[in-house]
Amino acid sequence: MPSVVLHFDFHLALRLRKYGFFDIGRSQEYFDADESRAALARFAEGFALPAAARMLRLVRRHRGRFRVSLSVSGMLLEQLKEGQKPLLESFRRLADTGCAEIVCGVYHHSFASLFSEAEFRRQIAMHRRMIRACFGRRPRAFRNTAGLCSGDVVRVARSMGFRVILDGGAGRLSDEMMSGDAEAFAGRLVDRVDGDEVIGLVIDCAGFGEGGPGGPGALRFLEDVPGILLKRRNWSFLTPSEAAARRGKTDFLDTAVPSLHSDPGKDRAEPLGNHLQRDAANTLYALEGRVHETRSRRLLDTWRKLQASDYFDCMCTKGLSEGAPGRTPNPFGSPYDAYIHTMNILKDFSGRVEGKSGVRS
Repeated sequence: MPSVVLHFDFHLALRLRKYGFFDIGRSQEYFDADESRAALARFAEGFALPAAARMLRLVRRHRGRFRVSLSVSGMLLEQLKEGQKPLLESFRRLADTGCAEIVCGVYHHSFASLFSEAEFRRQIAMHRRMIRACFGRRPRAFRNTAGLCSGDVVRVARSMGFRVILDGGAGRLSDEMMSGDAEAFAGRLVDRVDGDEVIGLVIDCAGFGEGGPGGPGALRFLEDVPGILLKRRNWSFLTPSEAAARRGKTDFLDTAVPSLHSDPGKDRAEPLGNHLQRDAANTLYALEGRVHETRSRRLLDTWRKLQASDYFDCMCTKGLSEGAPGRTPNPFGSPYDAYIHTMNILKDFSGRVEGKSGVRS
């Protein structure tokens, strides 16, 4: 019996300020509070609330045969608790049906697994605690940021007690899904299935609701495709833990084929693929030891917020010469502007950590 594991990765980072050279040493305001609230409203109203409502309708309409999993980053959960409680309540109602599995990730949706195992472990533990506080359950499945998976990631996840690891997302059905032809899309899924195969569909929702094609495409998918597949008696939807148990593998679930991401033009297999991204990331993570030495919770919290994958995604240059069709709008205008403003922030933050700068009178 072929099965679909459908996973939604809900995440939204705070918006960075446009932080110029002359702000260094003068301002510690790295995040734009007004724009962050506006972005959250667009994300909730333009995608997340309609998506959660459609998932709940599917569960009820198909009497529990529709199953889904979702991860909600710690950064997003913090924002929901402060400014979008209806969306948080929608996620809770969905989880309470017993048909939606809450998957643990990395609290700040960071690439910590590439730089620091200690920090990677801390952010996983933080996210697990937040999930228990918000949803009253201990997650059994784990998915790393952008689906990054390696031997070290598997080792860490297993050692922290996770029974299922969602891996990767190497293939994509983006163009097919965006076409809006539900019958054709479902037909292609059926054609690719052989026997009891498990198909993993991973939808990274960062940036949805910002006017790009990803959000409407994902909503159309929820509106039509599950119903088409569930009309076939031999098809089912499973949560990651259910799929792993059915396959007799209780610690690993490969969801690499196929996958849909918010930016179909971006190569997620190499998330830090250019020198701008690597330089910014190396600069940020090089501060880890000194940040901890300050024993400042505020500095530690800021350092972690600056790790959000979104800020490095804004520095992606792939497809730039072709106009990068389908890309999520970059609040900085260009990857180079994103890099410059981020490095200005890191310059000021490094000075604060060293005790050599601060707000001047």
